[in-house]
Amino acid sequence: MDFFLKNKTKVRSFLQDFINLTENQFSCKLKKIRSDNGKEFLLNDFYNTNGIFHETSCVVIPQQNMIVERKHQHLLNVCRAFLFQAKIPNILWAYSLKLVVHLINRLSTPFLSNQSPYELVYSTKLDFSNLKVFYCLAYARTANTGRTKLDSRSLKCVFLGYKSRTKGYVLYDLHFKYIFVTRNVIFHENIFPYSFSLPSDCFH
Repeated sequence: MDFFLKNKTKVRSFLQDFINLTENQFSCKLKKIRSDNGKEFLLNDFYNTNGIFHETSCVVIPQQNMIVERKHQHLLNVCRAFLFQAKIPNILWAYSLKLVVHLINRLSTPFLSNQSPYELVYSTKLDFSNLKVFYCLAYARTANTGRTKLDSRSLKCVFLGYKSRTKGYVLYDLHFKYIFVTRNVIFHENIFPYSFSLPSDCFH
């Protein structure tokens, strides 16, 4: 599942798809789910059909979801650090957050006997060779099709992250101003194109 929720109306379908995916991929059965009192989590017919208990926290008492609240705060803190370090506009916060989740899931933790969540779930060793610095300068090789001998052989971009189930990098083209995925990339991880003041039309 590789998309962003633009509003809460998508939560119901996303949650059902996520539960079905999890149960199918990991041969497990979800027995219980806990949420706040948001109406977007009210899927009584779905829960009843699948034998899932839906627990809710008391109103205005987020402490009852303390683990989730702490992890949410952790993710946002690191996400903000990424945005500040690269000096990029908040419009790209979703890509920053997604990369934060990607990295944290691959960090070992004493709570899992010094394993990472990824290793525990997939029972495999991690390969860190493809890790790159968020929003660093990247040159993507242009396609041979339609390219003349005098055309540029690369596109000047910045690195936004990874695409699930695809062996490629998510890049933002600085000239044509669009986001795409490719594999053939050269990275300059100590250079951040927008470490200076951004032009007003940068993301138009």
